This record gives sequence, C-alpha cells and structure tokens, in this order.
Amino acid sequence: MALEGYRHVAGTGGPDASSGAALLPALRAGLAAGSPVVLACSSELRAGLETELTGDPVHVIDPDELAGRAPDALAGYTALLDRLSLDGSRLQLVTDSVCQAKAGVVAWLQTEALLNHVLADRAVDHYCVVDPRQLGDDLPTALACHPLRLADGSPAVNPGFREPAEVLRSLWTDPGPDPVEATPPTLSIDDVGSMRELRRALTASLADGPLHPDEAEDLVLAIDEVVSNAAEHGVPPVDVRLWVTAQRVLCAVADRGAGFDEPLAGYGPAHGTDLSVGGMGLWLARRAVDRMTTSPLDGGDGCVVRLTIDPRR
Repeated sequence: MALEGYRHVAGTGGPDASSGAALLPALRAGLAAGSPVVLACSSELRAGLETELTGDPVHVIDPDELAGRAPDALAGYTALLDRLSLDGSRLQLVTDSVCQAKAGVVAWLQTEALLNHVLADRAVDHYCVVDPRQLGDDLPTALACHPLRLADGSPAVNPGFREPAEVLRSLWTDPGPDPVEATPPTLSIDDVGSMRELRRALTASLADGPLHPDEAEDLVLAIDEVVSNAAEHGVPPVDVRLWVTAQRVLCAVADRGAGFDEPLAGYGPAHGTDLSVGGMGLWLARRAVDRMTTSPLDGGDGCVVRLTIDPRR
C-alpha cells in the first residue's frame, strides 16, 4: 500500500474490550496490508487487543512514553516512530485519552492537535480512543483534533475537524488575570535591567516553594527566555511578577509590544535535533510549564505572557 502521511482517527469509548472490538476491523485490514500494530494504551484495552491479534505483529509500548507536557509527548511520539519505522512499513498506533492525559486534559489536547502538524509526513494510522466520561465538556475539542472518525469499523472524514492552530488558540485563550494576581506577588521587578540579577531573584523566590529544585531551575530558564524575547522583540519596559503558592506557581511577564501569535512555534527545537545550533528557547520554555498564555495588558497598551506550573508533589 502507498505510504501516505499521518492519519489521526478518533473512536469514542472507555479504555476497555468493547472499544478494542470497535478497532479490530480497521486494525485487521491494516495488518493484511503489512502494517504492524503498536499498542500504547490502557491495560484492559491492550489486553483485549493482544488476545484478538495473537500471532500478528504487535508491539507493546509503555504509554507513559507518549504522555506529559506537549513538547515532551511529541518528542516521545517522534522517537517511537523513528525506532519502529526502520523497515519503512506503515504503522498502526493505538492510544487512549485515559492513559495519555496524565499531565492534564489541556496538555493532552495540545498534543492531539499538534500531532497533525508534527507528524504530518509520517506513515502512521493513529487510532485514539477518547473517553466521553473522562473528558466531559472537553469531548468536542478532543474530537475536533482528529481529521477522521471511526465509523462502522473504518476511518471516515470528520466534519468537525479543526486545524491545529485554531484548536491551540482556543486552548490558550487567556481569561485574564489569575485570582492569585490580586494578592501581593512573591517577587516584583519593574523594567528588568540585569538578566543575571533577575535569575538570582527568581531562584531565591522559588527556593522555599512547592517545586522540585529541577522544576524550579527549568522555570527560571523559561522566564529568562520569555523576558529576553520581550526585550528583543517587544517594547520596553519589561516587568516581571512572580507568585509562589501551594496551589500553583505563576509568573507574568509584561511589555508594551503587541505580543506574538504563532501557536505552532516552540514544539520542537528550531533546528531539529542539533541543539548546538540554537533556536530552542521557546521549546525549552514550553517544556518547563503547564500553561503559557498571552493576553493584552489592561487597557490594551501592551502584552502579558503568563507561565504557570501546577506543582505535583
């Protein structure tokens, strides 16, 4: 069969045997065409498919390899395909929302939207089992990330599909100041002058907070990157506010420029896998936080970037 590009297919149901049964006709058709199956899904779904596909070429992968914040999850997908596509055959990948959304539904939705962009030229049929009970009001967005829907055992065009950039913009719509911003900040610096002094102040402010030291260090680097971008591409002054609480850590970086609208940027190093070339700052920043949103400053005179980490201790 022709090795066309990435085909992203949604099926609805729980991660159980009934969802596996719905996938079987499509998977068997792919196997007949020489496409092995890769299972990176919940244990019950995986067990049912393994039983039904006994004797067929089936790879079992730890689903945690494909979970996490969007940049990390995307790197996991790319590494998996690089590892298993050596013979040039088309792959059939099975995942589910219950396993993949461990870092939060929003992070998973970002990943699902971006897969259509990042893996566009990869020879993969990717079957995602999305659980309506788990996703609730987020189900329409989850389905909109898939150009195809499973219908009567085979993929069919999904009229509700939305382009990755559109989905990402909807996920990143900043509702405005977080309630914590009504409280005194842990750190406040107006018109940042010295990046070294900024990093020292951030490190000291995070030292007694809820983040693991490695997470705190990564956040300092992420804030450094956003402030540097604001200084280079925005309009001074650049102001920084940091709130460190038991519930979350939030940093707001404001300047008087128009901000940026590049929702597909920063989900891989700008120059591929050679990190020595540079151009990886936004990628590293996205990897360090759970959410990074932009919105106009109050009054519309400038832009604020909010970086948020939800501590997981």
